[in-house]
Amino acid sequence: MGVILDGNWQFAARGSQGVYFMLATKSVLRLTFAILATTLSGLSTAIAQDETAAERAEMKALGLKHDSAWELYEALRQKAKGGKALRWRDIPDWEGVYTRTKGGTAFDPDGPPQGEMPTTAKFTPEYHAMLVKAVEDRKNGIEYDPLSQCIPPGYPRWLDLPFLREFIITPAQTTMIAEAFNSVRRVYTDGRGHIPEEDRFPTENGDTIGFWDGDKLVTHTNQLMAHMYERAQGFYSEQVEGVEIWQKVDDRTVIAHVWIYDPPALQEPWYTRQSYTKLHNPDKSLRIQHWACKSPNNDVVETEEGGSQFTDFTFMQDDDEKER
Repeated sequence: MGVILDGNWQFAARGSQGVYFMLATKSVLRLTFAILATTLSGLSTAIAQDETAAERAEMKALGLKHDSAWELYEALRQKAKGGKALRWRDIPDWEGVYTRTKGGTAFDPDGPPQGEMPTTAKFTPEYHAMLVKAVEDRKNGIEYDPLSQCIPPGYPRWLDLPFLREFIITPAQTTMIAEAFNSVRRVYTDGRGHIPEEDRFPTENGDTIGFWDGDKLVTHTNQLMAHMYERAQGFYSEQVEGVEIWQKVDDRTVIAHVWIYDPPALQEPWYTRQSYTKLHNPDKSLRIQHWACKSPNNDVVETEEGGSQFTDFTFMQDDDEKER
């Protein structure tokens, strides 16, 4: 039993040699509870990390089972028995404005940060050499991004863009909008196939079709332009294709399991788990606006060393202009 004496807890217990007392101050109890809470928190984190690692291993293995993005997509469609047409009353609620949950602008949010070698990707020798050069150049202050000259980011780089984004779901199409460059992806879920091969040409965000498997949106994207995943994150070719499984997992989080296939650039599919968090926006003040590179006094040129720099400009009028 326990009683309070002089502000302390005093517990009495019977041992093998008779009765003994254990005195524990409130501070000791608080410390004990704090240690217990920290231990439980650490245990919870460890369990979550184990689950994430297990999920990542499972998804990576799924990608490795298939020789192409289309083969993986077809396997997912067969597993879903072709998917089910979405009705207005069944549309998932992805309303709101979202931002990328973590990862900065590194393509793989669970890998090294931007500027370091992305260890979760396995590039071919040619593209690995290009990556190494980009990383070394960045360390030496030489860095160039096509976005600086208004070349759109494209897909799959679309996935790691900063700033805001939103999702608009209708039965026949899901529209994904990123604030950066006002970049829009249209996912056709009305049963149509891709554009016929003879009519295809590379575009920034490509051609995307998909289907719904319950509350999961499964997509396949092709017909893309060569670009970079991010600065010092590697490059992809015009043969790049992607498969994604999108799902809202709680009130504020939409995730995407992503497999990128690119035979000239990748020795195996690059799997990443992308996550986007819904922002608190009760007054509706946050909205998708237009962010782009071009504005007055913001022209960027490529230097002889391969970096980028602003053209000469001043925010002040010349003295002679002031006098006029």
